[in-house]
Amino acid sequence: MRHARPALAAAVAVIAALAAPAPANDPPASAAPEGSLNPWVLEVLREYPVDGSFGYHWPKQGGWEGATQDVVWGGRVLAKGDAQRRSYCCGLTFEVYVRALQRAQGGDVPGLDADTLHEARLRFFGDSRRERERKRLVQFALESLRLGESVPHAQARAGDFVQLWRTDESGHQAVFINWLWKKDEIVGLTYWSTQPSTRGIGYRSELVGQSGVDLTQVHVGRAAWPLRR
Repeated sequence: MRHARPALAAAVAVIAALAAPAPANDPPASAAPEGSLNPWVLEVLREYPVDGSFGYHWPKQGGWEGATQDVVWGGRVLAKGDAQRRSYCCGLTFEVYVRALQRAQGGDVPGLDADTLHEARLRFFGDSRRERERKRLVQFALESLRLGESVPHAQARAGDFVQLWRTDESGHQAVFINWLWKKDEIVGLTYWSTQPSTRGIGYRSELVGQSGVDLTQVHVGRAAWPLRR
């Protein structure tokens, strides 16, 4: 996925948006939704340094899987970790998702096999035969494999997963942190992922609008916990 580089004016607007208070009916980001994996997702992502030591890499070809470490389930390596701890967005979000499951369970989850998680990885990456699902990616993976659910924008909370698309058709996958508000209007979002602008893993904010994120193409998915298979 291509990552658009924001202009100076957009950066100034993001700073202004960050200062805007959220509506009173928007729960704090720390309020974890019941039945969600969100607390463990946030716990895992905080363990990654944001100092550029876990860099970003997006190869033009090849089968590199974009994970910073081996992602293993039931003794099977689902994704091979990069020797330099680099990643790209889909690989990193999948890595965090699996690690969060293992953190919540204290190991692999009984009843969830490696084949299912392998298929989940393919869907995180957009390997879907249904063209309309190529936009939803992580949201589609969680929903279709009964690992979670789709979430309306108004209900998105920190620790959800998000697939976004910009007006220039570039896209990104991330862990949702919060919306940026101007009065009662969403004007942007903050997320955690890996991207060139943060020299790898880090937090980033983007605006919505004609030269930014297309809010109609922001797809939020929530991982379930405990799983009901």
